[in-house]
Amino acid sequence: MTFKCRQCGACCRIKNGIVRVNEAEISRIAKYLGFSDDDFIATETEVAPDRKGLILKSRPDGSCVYLTEDNLCMIHAVKPDKCATFPYEWTNPDSNEVCPGLSI
Repeated sequence: MTFKCRQCGACCRIKNGIVRVNEAEISRIAKYLGFSDDDFIATETEVAPDRKGLILKSRPDGSCVYLTEDNLCMIHAVKPDKCATFPYEWTNPDSNEVCPGLSI
């Protein structure tokens, strides 16, 4: 696999994409943004569709709320493991079509 991130933000705009967050990620992101853990959970997360944990909220168009207009991640320094490990530890069946920086 060859991967070179092109900072296009496509992976952050996947319709119906979800980013699960665990307690450690919640604490890390909350601290970075100046929230208490409880306030971050209340305002920035929602229950996952399968009801097995929390996910980051998305914008109405499905994009990540932390994606900036110039396709950068506002929380890059503390981003969730799911984001940090793509595509090295996981991909979706459609990842090659979604991500122009990914070629196998």
